[in-house]
Amino acid sequence: MAVKAGAVLHRAQTLIQDNTGIRWPLPELAQWLNDATREVTLYKPSASSDSVVLSLTRGTRQTIPAGALMLLRIIRNLESGSTASDRKGGRAVRLVNRDVLDTQHPDWHSDGPTRFTLGVKHFTFDESDPTTFYVFPGNDGNGTVEALVSQAPPPIDEAGTTLADYEMDMPLPDVYANAVLDYVLYRAYSKDASFAENMERANAHYNAFSSSLGAKTSSEFSGGANHAPYRVTRDRVGTGGQ
Repeated sequence: MAVKAGAVLHRAQTLIQDNTGIRWPLPELAQWLNDATREVTLYKPSASSDSVVLSLTRGTRQTIPAGALMLLRIIRNLESGSTASDRKGGRAVRLVNRDVLDTQHPDWHSDGPTRFTLGVKHFTFDESDPTTFYVFPGNDGNGTVEALVSQAPPPIDEAGTTLADYEMDMPLPDVYANAVLDYVLYRAYSKDASFAENMERANAHYNAFSSSLGAKTSSEFSGGANHAPYRVTRDRVGTGGQ
């Protein structure tokens, strides 16, 4: 059973000893819960991932759907189908280092030396532009691929005044419930940060939040395609059988 937003808020009220919502009203806690889900997705883009079908445009440069936060990976070409149950898969698509393409095929963005085709063999991705990726060979405008993208988690309604008003599923997988709770507590105690004890509690809960996400990286986008375990640093890219 999915963890309900109300259950997270109830735990927060219990821990801050404010079950009546006098010091920290429920709409305020709900707002911080929404902040928490966005913060989790910033640290862990895969926490809010979705498998989508992308219709490719002509050329090498492609974009993910509007509203999606960043590309996680391109999985395969699709021969047909738009829903998860009727997709007919084609050739797998591999990640390749862009430097390899630029070195071996300096004209790969042009429909000339490397002809644009229906199928995709490789993709490359730059985390500084998380909604854009490039395919090789360039597409003829008729290709379709299956991709994994990070989506912004849908916010819960913050207007409820009783726990019963928050009996909707938390917008992230259940494994992130504790991290979300720690973030809510961090924001709650930060409200009274003028008291040294509350500041210490706020810092403790934020550290717990960060630790539970494994947020010990200096990378701004720690879950992007280039940080996937299958990253290709050196690869021979050809237009034939590769």
